[in-house]
Amino acid sequence: MKRWENDRLNLKLIASLIIITLIVYLLFRFMLGLILPFIFAYFLSWIIRPVTEKLYDKLKIPRLVGSTLLLLILYLVFGTAVCMLVNILIKEAIAIIKNLPVYFEMIAGRLDSVCNYFDDLLGFDGGTVRAFIDENILKLLNNVKERLMPELTQHTFTIVIWLVGFISIMLIVFIAAVLITKEIPAFREKYDGNTIYEEFHRITESLSEAGMAYLRTQFIIMMIVAVICVIALVIIKNDYALLLGLGIAVLDALPLIGIGLVLIPWIIISLIQGKLYVAAVLFTAFLLCQIIREVLEPKLLGNRIGIKPLYTLMAMYAGIKLFGVAGFILGPVGLVIIKTIYKAIFYKDMPIEEAGAD
Repeated sequence: MKRWENDRLNLKLIASLIIITLIVYLLFRFMLGLILPFIFAYFLSWIIRPVTEKLYDKLKIPRLVGSTLLLLILYLVFGTAVCMLVNILIKEAIAIIKNLPVYFEMIAGRLDSVCNYFDDLLGFDGGTVRAFIDENILKLLNNVKERLMPELTQHTFTIVIWLVGFISIMLIVFIAAVLITKEIPAFREKYDGNTIYEEFHRITESLSEAGMAYLRTQFIIMMIVAVICVIALVIIKNDYALLLGLGIAVLDALPLIGIGLVLIPWIIISLIQGKLYVAAVLFTAFLLCQIIREVLEPKLLGNRIGIKPLYTLMAMYAGIKLFGVAGFILGPVGLVIIKTIYKAIFYKDMPIEEAGAD
């Protein structure tokens, strides 16, 4: 009889876990776009709330005023940092564009040698391979002119619309964060002792901490990778160290792409050209970045959200399969949500982080 009861309990737990997982998947698939701005607003509110409460308790500054000022400062600091970074990146990008003729000339010189080699190897008349390449390059340029330029013009208008929409969303997030910060104490006072509110608050607090842990982890790793890449590029005296280093760090954060997309071909080309020092520096940077991501990401993220590194990696893989690139974030976040809700339902008397953390 006892065994039958245990089997029944296990089936109930499994069925509940499947239902929770299905609900989270459907929410991500169909509702995420509608609630995402308010999720960001809640995270911002979670960040500024402690300071807002101190300002209210000690200086009697209204929560609406305090949260507005703190968010303005946060937006201003972040916006200034982004503008400064973009300014540096634009300068390096302009430098690259100005030097394009030099690079084309270098490529053309090496292309002549390669084409002559293949002419001799295949028994063609001198200049045959180069003429073939020039003809196809001309066709490519014509296609770019006839097809790509109108597309770029159209996408430019789309980008402008996207920027307007982005600014509008950021404004909505700002207002929502202010209102959430202002209203949370009233909600707590009104619904204090309400079982549903307490469970909901318990879950959202845990999710907020887990979400911030995830973002912090990804940001820390990306910054470390960027620093390593920039230092490596400075060592090899690259003129665009900051631009390329940050670009490589962003690629490294993307699943199925990674840092190797840039560094591995660069290392191979350097070896072919006999630049062993450059290849050694780039390979060292590549190796360090790979080790850092493979070791720190599961460890930091798993430890902070109470999930083992293996489960975190499995969630990333499942997320990528279900949602594409966005699943790199949605997978672990979904796992945290599923675990948090599950523990809140079946382990009510224990902290969520301690209830079956394994």
